[in-house]
Amino acid sequence: MAFYIEMNLVENNELRTIYTFGRSAYTGLIKLDKKEETISVIKECPLDSNGKWAKRAGLKLARLFRSNVFPEKTEWAS
Repeated sequence: MAFYIEMNLVENNELRTIYTFGRSAYTGLIKLDKKEETISVIKECPLDSNGKWAKRAGLKLARLFRSNVFPEKTEWAS
């Protein structure tokens, strides 16, 4: 199954990073807690009925955290 998830930066500071994830107007919110090194979904994406999009957005966010680069726009495509 192919996935394409758009991610847009909402907030980035020394404590946390938050991105929207989804497509067009159908987005959720995902947060990286930099101190605790945890990722959590703040708001579910309406298009993500089984949680697979959130999981992939979380993987992308973890990769960004390892590189310490948080672009305004990014994506998950597979």
